[in-house]
Amino acid sequence: MIKKKKRVSRGFAYTILILASLGILFPIFWLFSGAVKESRDLWAIPPIWLFKPTLKHFVLVLVERHFAKNLMNSLIVAAGSTGISIFLGAFAAYSLARFKVKGHAHISFWIISLRMMPPIVVILPLYIFFSKLRLIDTHIGLILAHITLNLPFAVWMLMGFLQEVPRELEDAALVDGCNRIGVLYRILLPVILPGLAATAVFCMIWSWNDFIFAFSLTSTQAATLPVPISGLLGDYIWEWSAFYAGGSLAAAPILIMALLTQKYLVRGLTFGAVR
Repeated sequence: MIKKKKRVSRGFAYTILILASLGILFPIFWLFSGAVKESRDLWAIPPIWLFKPTLKHFVLVLVERHFAKNLMNSLIVAAGSTGISIFLGAFAAYSLARFKVKGHAHISFWIISLRMMPPIVVILPLYIFFSKLRLIDTHIGLILAHITLNLPFAVWMLMGFLQEVPRELEDAALVDGCNRIGVLYRILLPVILPGLAATAVFCMIWSWNDFIFAFSLTSTQAATLPVPISGLLGDYIWEWSAFYAGGSLAAAPILIMALLTQKYLVRGLTFGAVR
């Protein structure tokens, strides 16, 4: 009787997991399948499941709509903002994790509260500031804008990971003659590498998907993928085939990166959970 109940509960759990997986994967499947369908087949009723794929929609957005340039802009901005945020965040996180200064808790909360701030709040000040510095529609300007939200997240995440590292490792390195910067980059960061990778992935994803900063602070030269993709759906003309192709181009790199780094993501998010 007990074994039968276990089988039923296990079967119910598997059913729920399968249904949840289908609910998550189906929109992704529909996006990529729509990108390789003929335009006339997109809204066929009943839906057409077997069809001859075509890549002409990708050629359309990459060549005629110049999405290749926007794709490169997304890579530059996402990599730049993530790299700088992790570099600066490591120093700040180490300081907060190891040196208990006055108002430590308030400083930590203030840093993470910056990440809670809606991006729309800082658009106007940033636009005025960047206009004075001639950083509108530049990679540097957009990277700096993304850092305003990526850096607090990186500091908060890395601070939690560094607090889980035993102080004995650091003390041993200091006794051997290593300075604080050497301790951080030679001892601590290699130990929390999974957490470091998880933080970098989340910063990269946010920067890659950002629309509000890219739409407000760029026009043509530094616009990232979400900006031209939104332009494919107008008031009167909806280019659904190109929209699916552009969405696939935007989603594919992030999905591939998540698959390649899933081991680090799981290890990073569970780092220090079990002592």
